[in-house]
Amino acid sequence: MKRISYFYSAENESEINLEIWKMFMNQSEAERKIHFDHTGIVFDIQLGEVGKVDLPERVQALIDKNGMEALPILVVDGAIYNYGEFSVIDAVEELLDVGVSIQVEED
Repeated sequence: MKRISYFYSAENESEINLEIWKMFMNQSEAERKIHFDHTGIVFDIQLGEVGKVDLPERVQALIDKNGMEALPILVVDGAIYNYGEFSVIDAVEELLDVGVSIQVEED
């Protein structure tokens, strides 16, 4: 099982990024089974807002070293996978072996 944690700052985080993670977090058992049947990947995703959750030591150390510029921080199976500015879409595609397409309504 891939254990994925995404740590972010509410002030600087894109709503779109959070919705992408939530889409996978909220999958039904049937959807997770279909995903597993096609990819062989089982996953658990946790979102953590910095300041509201206890941070793993590695995450806290990265923030202590780089400040809030280190956010967001993506942790996979206990190891820092990516941090700072990076594409959540690319990360999801790599980690879960799926394609991600988004549509954004214009105001």
